[in-house]
Amino acid sequence: MKTKKTKRKDKFYKELEEKFAFERELFQNLLDNLPDAVYFKDRKNRLIRVNRFYAEGFSMTPEEILGKTDFHFFPREQAQKMFEDDTYVLTTGNPIIGKIERTLLPNGTNNCVTTTKIPIKNKRGEITGTMGITRDITAYDQIERTRLDMVMSSLKVLDRVLEIRDPYTFGHTRRVSIIAEKIAQDIGWDENKILSLKMSAELHDIGKILIPLEILNKPGKLSELEFKLIQEHVKKCYDMLKPHSFPFPLPETIYQHHERLDGKGYPRGLAGEKIIPEARILAIADVLEAMTFHRPYRAALGIKKAVQELKDNAGLKYDQDMVKITLKIINENNFRPFWMNNEDGAAF
Repeated sequence: MKTKKTKRKDKFYKELEEKFAFERELFQNLLDNLPDAVYFKDRKNRLIRVNRFYAEGFSMTPEEILGKTDFHFFPREQAQKMFEDDTYVLTTGNPIIGKIERTLLPNGTNNCVTTTKIPIKNKRGEITGTMGITRDITAYDQIERTRLDMVMSSLKVLDRVLEIRDPYTFGHTRRVSIIAEKIAQDIGWDENKILSLKMSAELHDIGKILIPLEILNKPGKLSELEFKLIQEHVKKCYDMLKPHSFPFPLPETIYQHHERLDGKGYPRGLAGEKIIPEARILAIADVLEAMTFHRPYRAALGIKKAVQELKDNAGLKYDQDMVKITLKIINENNFRPFWMNNEDGAAF
């Protein structure tokens, strides 16, 4: 027969168990009613708990998912990046907040998500696993892409206007864009940063619309006054774009693309770290294209002379690391201008 003390202890443990069960059920209900995928992983990045939204995304029950890893659900390259993010959180204790990712789902469709991952710690402060929250933002991403398509269509209209007025400048900006994109890709820039650079390249000479054609296409040597007018195209373009809002430094990239590390560029004589990375790439791409394509006042100088210009002035006029990457790309293309199509003329 149980004593009063034993009965009190049993009652205490029963109430404690009921309270724990209630809180566990409340926590799971909270997880299951969130419109986001929530998941917990151990130190080996194995799933140990997921909410209903996560499981339904793979047409499985939560119990069927437990013990698996991202490699069971996603393409290997994609799963590897997720694994590396989990490992980073586990080893550093630092969270990853709001990372934008594109994922391939089991049904073959792609979606866009934001992912936050945080470390889970025990009472001793030791990291025992990770918790992740992934939110589907595909609808928002599609809206933004539609807006971007509208912007790009507007730029194509501007390109068309420029092409009609000055076919050389139009072809130049297109080829500079190809070079700049390739350099940025080799550096490892993300998709959005590369896109902003391409847009800057496409627009970097739009200010020449305001330069008289007789000066722009003059076959002979320019006078000092005429050269100053040509130089003003940078400021004119900047003034055209500055009043508008961009989520990246597009106007400033264009404003700086004729600046040089030694401070001898124009229009502001910026030097060193004052020149942003986007403008450094655009400067190299601009010079490389200009030297390998004919100009109204001279024949194309050829890719070998362009390469020599970059080598001689790496670290002086042009960013040394970016020059190295550019030369590597040229070498990989056997010194053939990859920015030219069959209709373009080039000197080798």
